[in-house]
Amino acid sequence: MSRASQLEQENDQQFHMLANKISTFKDIANEINGYAQEDSTTLNTMSGTMTRLSDEIKHGAHKLKRVVNSNPKMTRMVAIGVGVFIVLYITFNHFV
Repeated sequence: MSRASQLEQENDQQFHMLANKISTFKDIANEINGYAQEDSTTLNTMSGTMTRLSDEIKHGAHKLKRVVNSNPKMTRMVAIGVGVFIVLYITFNHFV
């Protein structure tokens, strides 16, 4: 075997090794791209959910404000009742 054909064979081997490495890198890049797309979809879904949750909280706070403004005496009585309940609950659970 001549020196030229031996070098050509070595070059072919190196070329195939390089092609295999490039193929592996492409597979890894495609896998990372798939994960990134899944994460993007998840984040978009979460963003929409958080926006809806925020809107619902604002809507509930607006309703609560209307109730409080419509009957402040009743609101005070309910707040005192809830406060007493919480104090009793904590007190009895602390000693039990």
